[in-house]
Order: sequence, then structure tokens, then C-alpha cells
Amino acid sequence: METLTREEELIVSRLIEELKQHPRLRRPLIEALEMVGLLDVPQQLDELKKIVEQILLKQQEHDQRFARIEQKQEEHSERLARVEQLAQEAKQEAGEAKQAALEANQEAGEAKQVALEAKQAALEAKQEAGEAKQAALEAKQVAGEAKQAALEAKQEAGEAKQAALGAKQESQEAKQIAQDLRERIDRVERDLAIVKGNSEELHASKRMPAVFGRYLRKLRIYDTQQFGLVVEEQFPSLSVEEQTELLYADWFVQGRVRGQEREVWLVVEVSWGVGIDDVERAHARATILRRAGADAYGVAMGRGAAPEAVERAQQLGVILALDGTIQNAQVLHITSPNE
Repeated sequence: METLTREEELIVSRLIEELKQHPRLRRPLIEALEMVGLLDVPQQLDELKKIVEQILLKQQEHDQRFARIEQKQEEHSERLARVEQLAQEAKQEAGEAKQAALEANQEAGEAKQVALEAKQAALEAKQEAGEAKQAALEAKQVAGEAKQAALEAKQEAGEAKQAALGAKQESQEAKQIAQDLRERIDRVERDLAIVKGNSEELHASKRMPAVFGRYLRKLRIYDTQQFGLVVEEQFPSLSVEEQTELLYADWFVQGRVRGQEREVWLVVEVSWGVGIDDVERAHARATILRRAGADAYGVAMGRGAAPEAVERAQQLGVILALDGTIQNAQVLHITSPNE
């Protein structure tokens, strides 16, 4: 192949660029170069592609036929293996049958031996029957002795019954003593609860200024006697029954909410351990004051509270004052001073 000069390479490059920009010039150029055969190349390639596809299709059909032949061969091999296995099993069963016949012959000899042994056992059984008769006579004698023992046991049972009656009476006396002791313990526990309640009321009255003073100013604390002197004057709409129910509360607190001019009343129930009853009483008595026009809230105060009492206080909107700590202060529409 001849080497192009620099000038010829430039001419070829320009010619290629022109052909890229003007595709319609490609066919006239090919005809001018007497290379018309190149125009048939795409058609020839398509025909060649079709021939190759037909060859591949034929190859695929041959592969499928070959696969079916292999499958048939495997099936014949499996059938032959099964026939061989059946033949082997038949041979094994014939050997086992022969062994079984030998064993049956041996068992017949053993059966004859067993018959001889059975005859010997019958003779021995006859001898044992005589011995059994002798044993029956001895058993009759033992039965007489057992009858005598039963009479003695009956007498002992009567004595045991008498002893049981005595034990039952002693048990009833012990039960009565235990009942009396339980009643005494219950009375002591009730008296102790009263003492603890009274002690907690005195303790609570001393701590109320510190406990409620964080939320209320101009605090005034009333016991039932003091509140009885002002209830008719400040709440004249209350009936006698409502006043009486109110005066069963332990303490009353009056004051103004800090940061507000709103005056509120707290109806306080005091108990060593706050229960559901304390919460519900505080709520019921505060409700009486609210019906009379007061901005009143129930308070249950003590050293601690049962979980169910805490839950009930949240449901009813009752304030809890437990060992100096306030819970549910939000019912006064204020936040804790520490928040």
C-alpha cells in the first residue's frame, strides 16, 4: 500500500468532512470510483444474517432431539436397574425362605421338648395341689385369729373416737381464742389509725403555710370550728345538710393565687396514707362550695398515697399534698413555681 503525502492526507480529510456534511454525495462518489458493489453490502449482510439464523434454528432442533434421545436412554437405564434390583430381591427372598424352613424344623424339635416339659409340669402341679390343700387348712386357722384381732381393733377404734371428740372440743376452744385475739388486734389497729390520723392532722396544720404558701398568698387556715363561724356569713345559700357535710372536712384554706387576684378555697382531707375515699370526700365537699359560688378545690393530704388514689385524684381534679410535695397543681390553672 502506497504512503500518502501530507498534502494528499489533507485532501482526504477534507473529502471525509464534506461527505459527513453532505451524505447525498456518498453514492455519486462510490459510482465515480467504480465501487458500486459496496452498495449491495448491507443487503448481503441481511441475507447472511438470515442464513445464520436458519443454521442456529436447525442446531437447536438437533440439540432438542439429542436431549430426547438421552432422556430415553436414561429411562431405559433406570428400567434395567429396577429389573436387576427385583432379581436381586427375589434371590434374597429365596434365601430367606430356605432359612425360614430350617428354623421351622428347629422349632418343631423345640415344640416336642416343650411337650415333655409340660408333662413334667403337670406332675409337679398335682403335687402342689396337695400342698395347697394343706395351706387352706392353715389359712382357716389364721382367719380365726384375724377375727379375734378385728374385735380388738373395734374396741381400740371406739377409744380413738372418744379421743377425737375430745380433740375436736379442744380445737373449737383454740379457734375461739384465736377469734378473740383477732378482734383485739383489729380494735388496736383501728385505735392506732385514729391516733395516726389525729397526729397527721396536727402535723398537716403546721405545714400548710409552707406547702400552700408557694401557690397562694394572704393565706388563712380554718379548722372545722373556725370555718363553722364564717360559713353562714360567706355562703348563706348552703342548706343545713350541706353545711354539716362541709364541716366533716379536716381543714379549710383561703387565699389568692400568686400572680393573680383570684381568690380560692381549698377543702382539705388529711390521712396518714391517702386512699380513694379521702380523694372522693375532698372532691365531694369542694363541689358543695363551688355550688355556693366559691372557686373551690379538693385537697387530699398525707405522708403517701395508694396508686389507685393517685389515679382517682387525676380523674377528679383533686390536688395531692404528699409529704410536702404538691401534685395536680395545674387544676388551679397555674404552673408549679419551680417550672
